[in-house]
Amino acid sequence: MEIAMKVICGLGLFMYGMALMGEGLQKAAGSKLKAIVGALTQSTFRGILVGALVTCLIQSSSATTVMVVGFVNAKIMTLNQAVGVIMGANIGTTMTSFIIALNLGQYSPILVGVGTVFYLIGKTKSTKSLGESFLGFGLLFLGIMMLEQGLKPLSDNQMFSNFMKQLNSPFLGLIIGVIATTILQSSSATVGIMQALGMQGLMHIGAAFPMLLGTNIGSTTTAILSSLGAHKTAKRAALIHFLFNLVGSILFMIVFLIVKPWYVAFMENNIPSLPTQIAISHLAFNLLNTIIFYPFTNVLVKVTEKIIPGIDKDEEQVSIYLDNRILQTPAIALGQAIKEMERMSDMVKTSLKEAENLIVYGDRAKFDTIMQREALINKMQSEITSYLIELSHSPLSDEQHKDVDDLFYMISDIERCGDHIKNIAELLEDIDKDSIKFDDVLREQMKNMFEECSLSFETSIRAFVGRDSDLAREVFKIEDHVDEMEAEYRETHIRRLSNKYTDAPPGIIFLDCISNLERVSDHSNNIATYVVNRENV
Repeated sequence: MEIAMKVICGLGLFMYGMALMGEGLQKAAGSKLKAIVGALTQSTFRGILVGALVTCLIQSSSATTVMVVGFVNAKIMTLNQAVGVIMGANIGTTMTSFIIALNLGQYSPILVGVGTVFYLIGKTKSTKSLGESFLGFGLLFLGIMMLEQGLKPLSDNQMFSNFMKQLNSPFLGLIIGVIATTILQSSSATVGIMQALGMQGLMHIGAAFPMLLGTNIGSTTTAILSSLGAHKTAKRAALIHFLFNLVGSILFMIVFLIVKPWYVAFMENNIPSLPTQIAISHLAFNLLNTIIFYPFTNVLVKVTEKIIPGIDKDEEQVSIYLDNRILQTPAIALGQAIKEMERMSDMVKTSLKEAENLIVYGDRAKFDTIMQREALINKMQSEITSYLIELSHSPLSDEQHKDVDDLFYMISDIERCGDHIKNIAELLEDIDKDSIKFDDVLREQMKNMFEECSLSFETSIRAFVGRDSDLAREVFKIEDHVDEMEAEYRETHIRRLSNKYTDAPPGIIFLDCISNLERVSDHSNNIATYVVNRENV
């Protein structure tokens, strides 16, 4: 019982430390992580580098591949780009085994202490995130040390020794590696256990290598499960991960069976530490597997297209950039939410222009499209809000939390702009019912208001996306001008009515129109205010 408790506690501490270290590094990286992933669109080779770097940061190849499935599902990454990132993720995950091989267990209290101090006295979020990383680093080594202590008595246990001898069967080792990684949902945890066994002399590299191959196959189950219910293209991304690891493992198993005596002798004669032997073997497999398959990335894509044929049905998608799988990397998920907000604002800009054509120029064909788009804008607000709620529960920096808060308010302002445009479009019913015609003066004044409000809205969005406070202040000036225009046009209109230069029915429609346009400018002003307020944070 004591052995089981130490092993379970050690494994728990190890996995928690690994997660905490990854979370701290991810928060410390912040928006840089988004920029790193943005670079992957350039080439497959860059994708490999990005996949390796991101996995080193978040300490989980499974999280990286699930994120890739999310990107592909959201149609913001092609399968060819996904292949590179998946290959890189396999390389990046080997870093944990090298960290374990350092065998710094005796220094774990110092690392935990340093991490705790940084976390408690740190004034900035970055310092606290660094503290989390040190704390996770220390707990990881503490967990490995507990695993070693728990496994130590087993070296004298004849039954366990007999079981470990069974692992000399490469195929049994491969199967155990697959099963253990599938259960733990972490290849790093399985490799960590193997290294702890090695530290106690309970495992040698001849038995460890097939298990390493098994962990690579087992690590694909997370992405496969994540792809269930996703588009066919996303399913293909998960399948690429599986085929890449499976075929590579089979090839290396065949080679290993041929060269096993020489490989074991080379490792034992040149690298005395078994944890280091395991770490090097883990890296060698993933690196060589990537080099072998690198020229055949297009073949991998075509094979998955044969296995999962057909194309996704064109169905109405409310959001195209949001995917819950990407929430595992909050910095990137935030970037996707901003992209979706930009898409929503583009719809409002289009509707605003069409409303001008409808009211000012009598283009009645735009009425239905404005109404349909407004319904879609409302759905988008709901989906983005739900996504932001989920995102707000993720580990975010102070700046990212402020971005999420601003986005909550901002999408509400954008949606309200859509409502006011809908109100303007609905004035068409009164125009048609009373056969209303606008004179040249009213038409020109409405045209001027539309132009100023469009400028205000577009400028506010550009200011927010670019975090340009000077541009945001331009919106304040436009808003003041719009207020002056509305007041002036109202006064002019009342004077023209009293002088009987215009009729009352067109005037009522006119006043409703410029009132709604002024409200659009008000909401644009709100968006600009969020940008300027960031200067004072």
